Amino acid sequence: MKSLLLLLLGGLCGAIATVLFFTVDTDFTGNEADGAGGGNISLVLTEEALATLLANELPALPGFGDRPVVEVTVGSNGVVRADIVVGGLGVGFRSAITVNPNIVDGKLDLEVVDASLGELALPEQVRDALEAPLRERLDSLAGGLDYRVTSIRTTEHRLTIEIEV
Repeated sequence: MKSLLLLLLGGLCGAIATVLFFTVDTDFTGNEADGAGGGNISLVLTEEALATLLANELPALPGFGDRPVVEVTVGSNGVVRADIVVGGLGVGFRSAITVNPNIVDGKLDLEVVDASLGELALPEQVRDALEAPLRERLDSLAGGLDYRVTSIRTTEHRLTIEIEV
């Protein structure tokens, strides 16, 4: 009876060891299929945070007034769309801009994909109003050191920018 129990216990340990051997990553390397670029610092911004950043910057541009209403949508296709309402009830003006965040020479670069701003501002001015605070935050995270952007992801309604210092 004792031999049978030891045989069963050995078989169970062997089965567990086999499962662990094939499932545990012994290299301790992550699966980089999600677009991770190997950076050591990540900046994650929700749609609400991006809307607040842009709403705080727009009053500096002529035509947007003191309190524009901004709603940002981060698409899983890699683009960020900002819908902007200027004015009040019944007298407001709707506008929008869509940008595609890219990496150019290791730096963040927002490419204007589509814009319907009317005569409020040039698309580049609104793009710069969003890009400037993002770059400021990346500079702050890098602590004044040189850095390069290694990855940009737009998943789960978040914009994630990964940098390497």
